[in-house]
Amino acid sequence: MTTLWIKNPLAVFTANDLDARGGLVIRDGKIIELVALGQTPASPYDQFFDAQNLVITPGLINSHHHFYQTLTRAWAPVVNAPLFPWLKTLYPVWAKLNTEQHYLATQIALSELLLSGCTFTIICFHSSCPMPLMFRLKHQNN
Repeated sequence: MTTLWIKNPLAVFTANDLDARGGLVIRDGKIIELVALGQTPASPYDQFFDAQNLVITPGLINSHHHFYQTLTRAWAPVVNAPLFPWLKTLYPVWAKLNTEQHYLATQIALSELLLSGCTFTIICFHSSCPMPLMFRLKHQNN
């Protein structure tokens, strides 16, 4: 059981009035202590991580995402199109995506979400994404 002190972040969001500017102490994936500015943890810790140039926020939630759309995001024929012409142009493109293209789109989308702080998303499929792709991703990323 490793205990980690994420030390002195640039900023930390706590959603309350508690002072955590000195960081967080985490054990077994759970926050066990908030450390006030200028203080050290009351809990013993095994490791520390200097977060002085980082911001700590809770994992963000994306409640509606079409992963396959990452592949056509900046496609010139629709980049400035209004919604319905955009959809009418892209539906035939998305309908022809194969398993490998869905796999690539999913890797891109998940990477972008993680880099932006998102730790949970709901995937919306309106195309022919095969379910074996989801199993392949799960087993690859365990």
